[in-house]
Amino acid sequence: MKSIENNPKLYQLFIADALSEIGDVFYYVALITYASQLTNSSLAISLVTTFEFIPPVFSIIIGPTADKLCNKTKVSMIVNILQCTLYLINGLLFLKFQNWILFSLCLTINFISDTLGIITQEMEPIILKKVSPKISYEKKYGWLSAVAQSFSIGGKFLGGVLLTIMNNHYIFMSFINAATFGCAAVAMALIGNVITKKEIQDKEDEKSGVLEGIKFLKDNAKVRFIVVLLSNINIVLAPILPIAYILLANKEMYSPVNYSMSVSLLTAIDSLASILGPTFGLRLFKGKKALINSVMVGSIFSAFFCLSIFTRNIYVLMLTLFLASFFIGATIPLLFGGVIKNVPESKIGSVNGVIDTLLAITPPLSTFIFSSSVQYVSTYINVLILSVFSIFIILIIIKNRTNLF
Repeated sequence: MKSIENNPKLYQLFIADALSEIGDVFYYVALITYASQLTNSSLAISLVTTFEFIPPVFSIIIGPTADKLCNKTKVSMIVNILQCTLYLINGLLFLKFQNWILFSLCLTINFISDTLGIITQEMEPIILKKVSPKISYEKKYGWLSAVAQSFSIGGKFLGGVLLTIMNNHYIFMSFINAATFGCAAVAMALIGNVITKKEIQDKEDEKSGVLEGIKFLKDNAKVRFIVVLLSNINIVLAPILPIAYILLANKEMYSPVNYSMSVSLLTAIDSLASILGPTFGLRLFKGKKALINSVMVGSIFSAFFCLSIFTRNIYVLMLTLFLASFFIGATIPLLFGGVIKNVPESKIGSVNGVIDTLLAITPPLSTFIFSSSVQYVSTYINVLILSVFSIFIILIIIKNRTNLF
């Protein structure tokens, strides 16, 4: 905290990111609530949750664009202003439209805003690197992730409270969201200019920044190995909670509390681990093999988390969920810290864009496949498949740990 307080620009960056996060969460809660009141509400809710997964997939395209933008903070400020304007318009739409037409317009605006936000996300590593060069990037990234996750949790709770107090007055929720992005724009303006100079690029670079990201992963076996591993670990982790929710709903798993409280507890445990992992987990892994060691420990506890379903006990599930989320949370800052150290500033967006897209694709696909297949195949058969796959990942890590690292 002292490091943050003694660095005003870093402090302002954290405020901007927190405000953007809380604004996104406020609106998500409002949109889900509105969707639940429509006819065919299940379809509306599915559309909201599905559209939340799509923008990060565009990182592979947006990353190279972010590289070409020199004044990173100025562009981030403009993006926040555009998002502020979108939600002001969104609020006014409630005065003119209703039901599915209104829902479709709101969903579109939210999707456009989230996609614009990816531009800021892909420029953030450079801003983070520039504003406090004396602090290691891994620590700063961990702190930023913890702040964003903390405000996400707080935003979900506060958003629900505000909706209740305002009697589901969605116009005000849109305006509040607009205000958070407006304040985030002010915070980015206070940071000042963070400008990166364009490096001389050959003709191949000019053709496609995406190729640069792919080329980096092709040439850097260590980073490529970790990204592929994390993508595969996501295949294991993503569907387990939805499967657990199904078991709890069918009363096939022991829990001392009712269904809604069980879901809340698991969500809270996952969120808490996602905050503590990037902040304190980094201290457990040091040296040249810190990254591979963190992935190996994370994969081991991911396998335990998967296998814990067979205990049919929520206490065991909560413990293994916390440990898996904690150690995977520690891995992400180490991964992107390695990218920052090995990639020229002019190509960081391209490389991070490819990585972000790869990591974003697997969770929704895996969740959809395994959570929907329980209607046709035994839940425990699905879990067994995921468990075998998770053990297979651990064996691959052990086999390649010495050779690559």
